[in-house]
Amino acid sequence: MRYRCHECAKTYHPLDEELELSQGSRMSMQKEKQLALLAVHMPYEEAKKVYEELTQLKTGKMTTHRAVQRLGSAAIRGSKIAGEENLRKEGETKRHVTADGVMIHIREEGWKEAKVGSVYEVDHEREAQETLYTATVESRELFGDQLYRLAGEPEAAQTSKLAFISDAAKWLDELQALAFPLATRIVDFWHVTEYLWKVANAFYEEGTTKAKEWAHGKIEKLHQGQAKLIAASLAQMKPKTKPEREVLKVARTYFQNHAHQMDYPRYEAMGLHIGSGVGEAACKFVIQTRFKRSGMRWSRPGAENLLRLRLAYLNHQWDDFLETMKN
Repeated sequence: MRYRCHECAKTYHPLDEELELSQGSRMSMQKEKQLALLAVHMPYEEAKKVYEELTQLKTGKMTTHRAVQRLGSAAIRGSKIAGEENLRKEGETKRHVTADGVMIHIREEGWKEAKVGSVYEVDHEREAQETLYTATVESRELFGDQLYRLAGEPEAAQTSKLAFISDAAKWLDELQALAFPLATRIVDFWHVTEYLWKVANAFYEEGTTKAKEWAHGKIEKLHQGQAKLIAASLAQMKPKTKPEREVLKVARTYFQNHAHQMDYPRYEAMGLHIGSGVGEAACKFVIQTRFKRSGMRWSRPGAENLLRLRLAYLNHQWDDFLETMKN
């Protein structure tokens, strides 16, 4: 039965409300949320099977997918997310911000980049704590806004309390300059070593003792904060083959542009991370374990809606998110 108020013209369904039926679907809100939670962790078909095994109730083939799309689209883009709080007081451990990208298969578009960001604190043992995530398959501009909000929407002066770690990709440099202009800028240590290994393997043949000695020597200098000396050494090397010239040119450019962001002894003395391991782990944890299983292809809206739910769960906002669905 339904009832209509003649004064406000609003329609009421008392029994639906008593049974807590979803206003956007023909199932109970409890079932809808249970299916969505399972889908956050596993493929839709698998979520359907687990739900039926746990509840002894049947559900439609596309019901899980529809539940995710309805709840995901109900999450207002740009709404507040975990982590939007004031930066910690002066003198406390700096907050770390890191970002990276991972490719997923979008239908009719091919492989597209999902942008993933993390914000976290470090304890006195330099272990990551209170890690929060954001991600999107949409534009880099939208991602930058999400990451900025996740970091607490700091004013320009407040960004001096942050450390920004990445592989120094151009778009991440631009994001950092715009959103976190005064943050301590750190180029991922392990990413830099990859450039050195490529030079070593090109000049001295991969796997040889000479290549290993050259690479380990340069990496040791890098860890000592001598990135500018490494840049000078690369400038003096004389390539003889085309592969050597190509690898050396890329390495020289990288060190020329970013050597000033490789002061690793100072960063470690400040208690900061020098590697973007948290960011790389986020790519696997947030995206790959759910969106890159064998044969998976996504529509762009479908991926984004599921991602919103997954982030709500991973950021410990699931209960708060479900509460908003009652309104």
